[in-house]
Amino acid sequence: MATMTTTFDPNAMLNNGYDEATGHYVVVHPLDDRPEEKVNTDSLGPMPMTRSVKLSLVSLRAYLVLMILLVFYHVLQIAGLF
Repeated sequence: MATMTTTFDPNAMLNNGYDEATGHYVVVHPLDDRPEEKVNTDSLGPMPMTRSVKLSLVSLRAYLVLMILLVFYHVLQIAGLF
């Protein structure tokens, strides 16, 4: 069983976890680590897409709509309406 010999020092985590005083790397659990800065997505615009990407997304949408219509038709067929 591992034992903890020193206490956690958040100031020792400035150089990517390398503690210069002891010459060792310090492993910090994510719950004990400082919160990271989040990315601000408010200033981002629409993502540029090539023609092939647009075509594949439109074809995927058409395929999904067709499959939903086929399932709906099959349910109605089982119910005896057709």
